[in-house]
Amino acid sequence: MEQVRSATEGGVPEEVEVLRVPAFRWLWAANGFRYSAAQVAGFALPITAVLLLGAGPLAMSLVFVAARSGYLLVGLPAGVWVDRWPKRRVLISADLAYIVAFGSVPAAYLLGLLSVAQLVVIAFVVSVASVFFDVAHTSVLPYLLPKRAIADANARLQTSESTIQAVAPGVAGALTQAVAAPLLYLFAALGHLCSVLLVSRVHPENKSPAPPVQRGFRREIVAGIRMLFGHPLLRTFLTQAALINLGAGIMLSQFPLYLLRDIGIPPWGFGLLSTAGAIAGVVASLVAPGLRRRFGEVRMTLVFSALAPVAVLAAPLAGILRSAAIPLAGLAEVLIGFVIVGRSVAAAGIRARVTPNEFLGRVSAANSVVTQGATPLGALLGGLVANAWTLPAALWFGVLVMTGPLVVLLLSPLAGHRALPEEWEVER
Repeated sequence: MEQVRSATEGGVPEEVEVLRVPAFRWLWAANGFRYSAAQVAGFALPITAVLLLGAGPLAMSLVFVAARSGYLLVGLPAGVWVDRWPKRRVLISADLAYIVAFGSVPAAYLLGLLSVAQLVVIAFVVSVASVFFDVAHTSVLPYLLPKRAIADANARLQTSESTIQAVAPGVAGALTQAVAAPLLYLFAALGHLCSVLLVSRVHPENKSPAPPVQRGFRREIVAGIRMLFGHPLLRTFLTQAALINLGAGIMLSQFPLYLLRDIGIPPWGFGLLSTAGAIAGVVASLVAPGLRRRFGEVRMTLVFSALAPVAVLAAPLAGILRSAAIPLAGLAEVLIGFVIVGRSVAAAGIRARVTPNEFLGRVSAANSVVTQGATPLGALLGGLVANAWTLPAALWFGVLVMTGPLVVLLLSPLAGHRALPEEWEVER
């Protein structure tokens, strides 16, 4: 395990405004460019696949499965590798992979070679790069900031991401009036280039050489899994998030196809709906920290999880009330944006507070293997249901699946807790 210097040892006080810490400020700015790139690419993907290449439900499911399959394939070993490797090097390498993948889309389009198969390959490459970036990003925060400041850091990151999400789809939608959707990937590649330049200024580790690893690779993976499933809070949050993501995979893989093909929303309208959901996310990122402090992080996380099926209910209703389909689609985007961001802010920093630093990469990776792995499974199920029956049927199936966290909430021993019990917290 590499030797790293903790934030408090590096002179950062426990009570600190996180944006005053230079290393976090560079990481926060880099995250802004990276998230802007993700939003532009995420907007361009369904427009390119559905309207330009004529992808159907199963093709969209394959693209979505590829985009979320990274954690299933490399999530567990990535946690061990990230715990061993310098975090900054991992972040930069992931950004470089993004640049190559995104840059290939406009090149293939201009050469007349772009296909759904290429989008599947690119989605897979980006998915693997995301695994390493996300695990390293989560693992590096305790080496930049005190653990009790991580919740504030995540709130800052969430607020900026929600703000970007509110702006980027609308801007991208307007750009599609002047340029073809595949060319938007060029902007995404440039965003990751800016991220590389900023991350290169973050120095979380000291310069001493890493000592030899004493435990075997497999034993390290098993240790991370045991910690994740052995802790009651981590186990409960894991189960809830997995069920939410299973339903989300169904919804996210089929809802864009439903909006663009069945309802006939133009690209700029699709961007406005995404903007509406993102604005709700911004509101949630501003409101949730106060609710978190007032009612407790555990209680608010469980409440937001329980609200998930209510949030997505408006999406399938749009298939029944066709005259109100667009307003209902907008309502679904708003409610989903509010609930997802609210839960993320409510739960921010909890995993880091109960996990020792040396296990954080492996625990984060193991958690993501289950939770993120549920999303492509949901996408595949959604595509199969939509192909066998209808798109609205797939959306109703997604709502049904997302009621699962309610059952987990009712059966959980954490239901009576308001905040994180002190005996579960670790110092480092």
